[in-house]
Amino acid sequence: MDIEINSIEFDADSTIKLESRKETKRWSKFSNQFVPVVKKLTKHKYKLISGAEKIHIATEKGENTVNCNIVTDLNEEEKGALDLRLSYQGSETCSITLGEKFLEFRQNFSITQQELAKKTGITPGTIHHYESLIKTLAPKLKENVRNKELTFKEARSIADIDDYDRQLQLAKPFLKGELSSVHVEKIVSLAKKHPTTEVKIIIESVTKGRQIVEEKKPNIEKKPVENPIDFGSIDARVLKLSAEIDLIQSEEIPEFKRLKLISSLRILQSRTQLALSSLNTKAESFKLLDSKLIKK
Repeated sequence: MDIEINSIEFDADSTIKLESRKETKRWSKFSNQFVPVVKKLTKHKYKLISGAEKIHIATEKGENTVNCNIVTDLNEEEKGALDLRLSYQGSETCSITLGEKFLEFRQNFSITQQELAKKTGITPGTIHHYESLIKTLAPKLKENVRNKELTFKEARSIADIDDYDRQLQLAKPFLKGELSSVHVEKIVSLAKKHPTTEVKIIIESVTKGRQIVEEKKPNIEKKPVENPIDFGSIDARVLKLSAEIDLIQSEEIPEFKRLKLISSLRILQSRTQLALSSLNTKAESFKLLDSKLIKK
C-alpha cells in the first residue's frame, strides 16, 4: 500500500547495511527492489522495520508517498526474506549461520540466488559468497569462522580454492595473526594461478614483492599408443553392424538425421573398400608364394 513518507518514522542518516543513501546508489539494481516493511503504530503513523532504499529514492524524486508492506500482512516467504535481510544487517549473525540460512531458504522456496537478491535487496554476489562458505570451505575452517578466528572476507576468498589441504595452508598465517585481511584476495588469486607453487612462496611474492618462478618441466613426447585389433570379435561386430544397416531400409528417418547417416555410411564404405583392397592384396601375395613353392 502507498504510505505518506512523512508518516513513516525512520533514520534517514542510518549507515546500516543496505539502508544508507550511499549503498542505495551503489546497489540500486537489487537493493531498490526490496519493498519497505513497516509496523503500524497508529491509524496514520508507521515505523520502518527495513527498506529505507525506496524511501531515499522517492524523497530525492520529490515524491510524497512510497509503496510499503505492513509486517503483519506478510506471507511466509516474505517474512523469511525479511528475516534474512535483518540477519545480514545485524553484526551478531555468524557468516556460516547466514550462509546456511540462505541455502535453506532457497531450497524451501525453490528460488535462485538472483531471485533471492530481489526479495531481500542483498546482491546475488554477496549471497554466493556466504553460500560458498557452506559448500566449499574446509570443515576445520568453518569452525574457525564460527569462533571468530577467521574473518568473512578471509574465509570467502579461501573458499575459492578447491583443495581442502591448500585452504588450510593459506589460512594458517591469517589464523596466527601474521597477515592482514587486505592481502587475502591477492594471495588466493595467485594460488589459483600457480596451483603447484608452495604457499610460502606465494605469500612472500605478495608481502615482499618476490617474483614467482615455476620450474619448467621437460616436455616428454608421448608415443601414440596403437589400438590393437581384436580379431577374435571383429567379424562378429561387423556382422552385427551389417544387420543394423539392413534395418535402415524399413525405418522412417528425419531429414537432418538422414543426411548425417548418409555421410557416416560413405565414410564406412570408404574404410571398408580400403580394408578389402588390403586384404585382397595380401591374399594374392600368399597365392603367388604358394605357386613358387609348388614349382620347387
